[in-house]
Amino acid sequence: MDTILFFQRLNTNPGRQRMEGLSAFAREVGWNIQCQSDRLDAEALGRLVDFWRPVGTILGTCGGMNEYDPGMFSPETTVLQDCFPRSGLERYAVVTTDSAVVTELAMKELVARKCAAYGFVPWPERRLWSENRRIHFKRVCGALGLDARVFAPSRPYDSAGDMQKDVAEWLAGLPRPIGLLTANDIVGFNVLNACRAAGLSVPFDCAVVGIADDETLCNGSNPTLTSVSLNYREAGYRAGELLYGLVNGKVAEKPIVAIPPVGLTRRGSSRVFLQTDGLVLKASELIQTKACGGLRAKDVLALFPCSRRLAEMRFRKATGHSILEEIRAARIAKAKQLLANPQRDLAAVASLCGYESDTTFRRVFREETGMTMREWRGKNRALAVSGRI
Repeated sequence: MDTILFFQRLNTNPGRQRMEGLSAFAREVGWNIQCQSDRLDAEALGRLVDFWRPVGTILGTCGGMNEYDPGMFSPETTVLQDCFPRSGLERYAVVTTDSAVVTELAMKELVARKCAAYGFVPWPERRLWSENRRIHFKRVCGALGLDARVFAPSRPYDSAGDMQKDVAEWLAGLPRPIGLLTANDIVGFNVLNACRAAGLSVPFDCAVVGIADDETLCNGSNPTLTSVSLNYREAGYRAGELLYGLVNGKVAEKPIVAIPPVGLTRRGSSRVFLQTDGLVLKASELIQTKACGGLRAKDVLALFPCSRRLAEMRFRKATGHSILEEIRAARIAKAKQLLANPQRDLAAVASLCGYESDTTFRRVFREETGMTMREWRGKNRALAVSGRI
């Protein structure tokens, strides 16, 4: 059985999902995966290679893996992940998140808020993926003639609280309302805390959009965090597919495979209601976090100290649609996330989205998307395109 080396930290959600996708491909072709999560010096790396004699390598460029010099690995049998072209890397095949599409999707959400200015908060340490998102943020703002601001970390941060303090001071001097794109959900979580420290009301004074759609972070923040959902499993699968082509001589050029996002999950940090209503905001947050756990309309209505009819009227007046429509939209958004995993059994999706009947769910999904689940999955996999950026 041939072995490949996979350099990737697995203590993060993106790392674990990439591993799931790569493992799925490895099972198809009979590969053994040796995952290396710790940074190795040149001597230790040499011993690892001598022991396993791998046919190829997938090198992550995030979570500390960016410290490796790609020149230590042969371009003929190496795939890089989460990297955009820079000097010396043109010889390598790359699988990356399509940062252009990700940023445009996030900015459409923020621009719809009609903010006075827009800002980008990067990862506190320089990372290629964060820098690429900053570049596209500036590009979008320039194309639309928007007032663009970028937070510049002043120092290495020993704690999240130190970063939040600096971001809060930065926010205090910006026009309002401000629309903020954050490098990822971890940064978004910290930015929401900074907004509270700066006395800003989210989403009214400041709308925030993260990237990655980590449900633990997004639903655990206050308010919940709007985020662009990335297809890390597909990225892992395509990295394996591309490496297989390289080592078997089926890939002549070194392409860049750009993986598009699954979509955007709108939550409390960017959602502006037609009419301000604190109870409707609370109800909306409940739906976003509990819709797929069997939440019923009557559970939401219980928040309102009035009749069902008046509660429904208040909700529709503030949001433009009914409570049941809101619950259905949250469940469909979850379904799309689940379907991004090609190994996810279609028969299990309904129950994971809060539906007792698989038949009912399939009908609702087709009504909302115009496609069956299988058709939706196939279409979105086909959107992962190869080509030089």
